[in-house]
Amino acid sequence: MWFELRRESLGFLDRAPAVHVAEAVIAAPQRAVFGAIAEPRGWADWFPGVREASYTTPPPFGVGTIREADVRGTRWVEEMIEWQDPTRWGWTVLRSSVPYARAQVELFELTEATGGTRVRWTLALEPRLLARLTTALTGRMTPRLLHQAMANLATRLGA
Repeated sequence: MWFELRRESLGFLDRAPAVHVAEAVIAAPQRAVFGAIAEPRGWADWFPGVREASYTTPPPFGVGTIREADVRGTRWVEEMIEWQDPTRWGWTVLRSSVPYARAQVELFELTEATGGTRVRWTLALEPRLLARLTTALTGRMTPRLLHQAMANLATRLGA
């Protein structure tokens, strides 16, 4: 069963009822980090919980590209709404196999940092009951998840 979400723009980041932000520094060049983040098939190797991800629209990839992902057994269909190589990459969730949110936008922002790249991950959503029940957990887990992902990605990139 699919649950439809409201398509949103990046403006949702400023008005979403729930926003979680995490930052981490990875000892790898900005272009390499962006390339890894923008390549969905590699996510299963470095982002915890991702079993599979792929673009379902043909190249060239950019704004408007559709990505499907399996995260811990839940399915997500997302549309890329931001693609600025090598600094910003984001999406809005179109539908999911769990009733998590009414709307959801995620954005990765990459900036140069001493010794590598600073990655800022923003998760904005209008939660349904399931997300409201796990808000405190999501707030604590988002930074941990990003730090683990960046450590895994650094290993993958040989940083």
